[in-house]
Amino acid sequence: MFFNSFARPRTWLAGVAVIAAVAVVWVAMSNGNAGAAGAAGSTSPTVVTAASASPSAGQTDPNRYPFGAPTGNGDFKVPPPPEEATLVPTIGTKTTQRLYGADPFEEAVSITQHIWPAALPENAPGENDNDPDRPWALTLLTPDDPLTDITATPLIHFPDDAPVLYVTKSGVPQVTLNEIKRLGDTGISRYNNVDAFLVGAAANPAVANQLKSIGLITAEVTAPTVPELADKVDQLYGSIENPDTGVANMGNGMENVMIGSMDGKDYQYLLPATHWVAHMASGLAWVTKNSVPQATVNLLKRRGGQARIYLFGGPDQISGTVAKQLAQYGTVLRVTNNDIVAFNANPVDNPVDTAVAFAKMWDPMGMVGWKITGPGHGFTLVNINDWQAAVASAPLSHLGFHAPLLFTTGPTQLPSAVDGYLSSVAPTYLTTPADGPYNMTYVIGSWDQIGWAQQTHVDYISEMGNRRLWNQNTGGRYSDSSQ
Repeated sequence: MFFNSFARPRTWLAGVAVIAAVAVVWVAMSNGNAGAAGAAGSTSPTVVTAASASPSAGQTDPNRYPFGAPTGNGDFKVPPPPEEATLVPTIGTKTTQRLYGADPFEEAVSITQHIWPAALPENAPGENDNDPDRPWALTLLTPDDPLTDITATPLIHFPDDAPVLYVTKSGVPQVTLNEIKRLGDTGISRYNNVDAFLVGAAANPAVANQLKSIGLITAEVTAPTVPELADKVDQLYGSIENPDTGVANMGNGMENVMIGSMDGKDYQYLLPATHWVAHMASGLAWVTKNSVPQATVNLLKRRGGQARIYLFGGPDQISGTVAKQLAQYGTVLRVTNNDIVAFNANPVDNPVDTAVAFAKMWDPMGMVGWKITGPGHGFTLVNINDWQAAVASAPLSHLGFHAPLLFTTGPTQLPSAVDGYLSSVAPTYLTTPADGPYNMTYVIGSWDQIGWAQQTHVDYISEMGNRRLWNQNTGGRYSDSSQ
């Protein structure tokens, strides 16, 4: 009986989650912003919609506020620490952390503020190597070109340690400039003490001159086409990470390359790879559905036939003909929702399922895949339409919880595949919830991108549960990810 105090069965709490979501919908509608929030998905009850269950305007839902609704606009405000006036307080729950931004510039700053406190002076003993405190460099991008920005993400990983911040074609916005100053990167000792890579359109005179005026050393990374840019990034990163051969490798000799399609919005399938290349030394390259650019061939040839090539998406994104062509340069594997044992016919692939598949996947030969099939891990949740947040949040897989990327498709409700996955890896205990482990999901962006009801639903399905309860049918233990 002692442990009953720890255990609120998720089946009972699901009703509370739906009631809370309905109340949030009503509040959003009364403020003229119904698109910013909605009913959260739950594991079993029918989702109640605003049209069927919201109170009339001017009424308070007694199920949400049984003792009356609170008034005002927050009884107190959280100030930044006196030492860092530009830090922005964020909103978290037990198992989620909102990294808020109303635009890509703010989103990127929220992420770097969360990861790097930059609390010690640069002349503190060991600070040049103290990556947990301040980064070694920056990767500056413009938030208007998904292919270019995805291409730049290998530069995030060690030994560059260069998180993403966004600039414009005409200069550095104030929010970004303040964060550059706050971070005070050390410069990459292995690469001429460069402070910032200016990639693509970020390599413009206005940005370069503005950064030079405050003392940053910059390096421009540009090319005529996206595949050629990927080849150039690969050569640059390889020369820093592995100067012996100039080809990035995993430390065990594996030379992995993540490949996506440039057609339409098929780049969304490759977005989960941005978090992987920020986590492990890898190449990143491009094809179209039916062709392989010469720059991609050049990138693969540098690996001398030893490349392990991961194609993100199914044959509708990258054809079998292209896969066969790429197989001349190494071993080809697909990252997709397909499985020849589970499915008689090929399922229709989509970026949401691909991200979940990659979070679960493990290829021991290439040491690729997050291998997360149990609790004790971090996740990054981004709206699929906010590719800028997906790119900027890649450092969350570089340090800290090492949180792979998952997608939602709107502000109100998790896709069923993501809801089911997060429920399946929720932690459960046998003796006491103090034993852990626990999960953490970073929720990126504004309330319009991912609403409060959706964030609280993620918190609810990620909470610790009692594995001995007769009706506990989701979750697991840390050892479940060991295979």
